[in-house]
Amino acid sequence: MNEITINTASQTPIEIALGIDEEGMTTARKLYAFLELDSSNYSRWCKRNIIENDFAMENEDYVRLDINVETPTGGVIQREDYKLSASFAKKLSMQSKSVKGEQARQYFLKVED
Repeated sequence: MNEITINTASQTPIEIALGIDEEGMTTARKLYAFLELDSSNYSRWCKRNIIENDFAMENEDYVRLDINVETPTGGVIQREDYKLSASFAKKLSMQSKSVKGEQARQYFLKVED
């Protein structure tokens, strides 16, 4: 009914794939899903790639947030997530040792050529 649409005309294909919003941000969960990584390692991945990342600045590259998620039984639990800047999400996608990470690297190489 009252759907919010994002104008993707000015976005690159990788920004669309990463789910970059009108504020130039995405979430760690969207990036993790894009990279098609094992869902059981999400917390470990966030710690290693976001929180302990020597090249990432909190409140600049990422912002920690809590989100409410509905459980299959109808309850609600709070989960940790991170809002990521587009540039930081792109860096993380290029660092990923997954098929999608390789596709992101190939995309950026092609753009540079």
